Amino acid sequence: MMRVLLIHNYYQQSGGEDTVFEQEVDLLRANGVTVETLTFTNDSFDGTLLGNAASAVRALYNTQSARRLHEAIARFRPDVVHSHNLFYTASASIIRAAKQRHVPVVMTLHNYRLVCINGLLMREGRIPCEKCLTQTLALAGIRHACFRNSPGQSAHLAAITLLHKLTGIWKQVDRFVVVTDFARQKILGSSLHLKTGQVTVKANFVADAGFTGPEEREDFFLFVGRLTFEKGIGVALQAAEMDGFPLVVIGDGPLVADVQRAADRTPSIQYWGARPRRAVLDALKRCRALIVPSLWYEGLPTVILEAFAAGTPVICSDQQNLNQIVTHNQTGLSFRTGDSLELCQAVHRFSQDQIRQYRWSQQAYQTYQTQYTSEVSLRTIMAIYEDLIEKQKATAVVGP
Repeated sequence: MMRVLLIHNYYQQSGGEDTVFEQEVDLLRANGVTVETLTFTNDSFDGTLLGNAASAVRALYNTQSARRLHEAIARFRPDVVHSHNLFYTASASIIRAAKQRHVPVVMTLHNYRLVCINGLLMREGRIPCEKCLTQTLALAGIRHACFRNSPGQSAHLAAITLLHKLTGIWKQVDRFVVVTDFARQKILGSSLHLKTGQVTVKANFVADAGFTGPEEREDFFLFVGRLTFEKGIGVALQAAEMDGFPLVVIGDGPLVADVQRAADRTPSIQYWGARPRRAVLDALKRCRALIVPSLWYEGLPTVILEAFAAGTPVICSDQQNLNQIVTHNQTGLSFRTGDSLELCQAVHRFSQDQIRQYRWSQQAYQTYQTQYTSEVSLRTIMAIYEDLIEKQKATAVVGP
């Protein structure tokens, strides 16, 4: 029976990475894999000068984390070690510790932290931004204070990523897992200088929401997400105000006042505030289409996967990554990124083409079934594990 040690470093504020990690633990266990978890937190970053200074040193190489991994491997004897996040307490020390124990290492990259200080390939005033992508030292990230708007913390993180590149620690990872082919190409073209076979695509998964056809839906379009500039909420509001199409907004964030003002002056815009996941899924099953007007690259937005799982078409920006997730004229429609008028035109085209609405809905659901189910995710990750275990066995037989 396969034995997998899953590692995750929780940030101080919970997020999507935590959910993906916990889902994967449950999925593997439910399918007969013996799983043990080793988790870390960033609680030592307490905001004090002394606490942050000590934590900064440990973020580079944490001997205590390495010791915990050595003990876990000795006790559990895993076939594979799989990390979902190392920043900051776990640190890259766990990679070296696993390799010292001759255990294959898998590392999921939920963002671009290894090549971008803020992990998102964007910064204020420049969305997207790739200035640091191919640079060994992220000078632009320091200059623009891309991490927490702090030049000092940005410089520290840039130094950590620089030293990790120079020591070659990332080249010791047997397999990196990314969620889209777009991310794979960005990572392979980055300053990490990884081998082609080192990076594999494995999408996240969501539960089947059940297909809902156009005839069962209500007459409104839906935006779900954090209310920030890069999410394109301004683009969606401007389009709805120009055209008057019914738009429901779910979410919270810095631009909530803008949404409330738009809803006050435009009857077709409704702001429902932040809603629990179940209410979001219900809205996805009732709306005509989901609107995703993001200005930045995005990763693999869970809300798009949940839309597909309900047979909900998506109208989205035509930026590079989203174009690989939503296929224009098949699972929805795309419009020029940041162009409210083109969004209006896309909504008009969608509304007027009732025959294609059903086809788009069917193809969205079919895309979910072939790419984003737990069964597909399980097959992909098991294939990765099995390949690395076989290679480790072959190496052990041959010897040094």
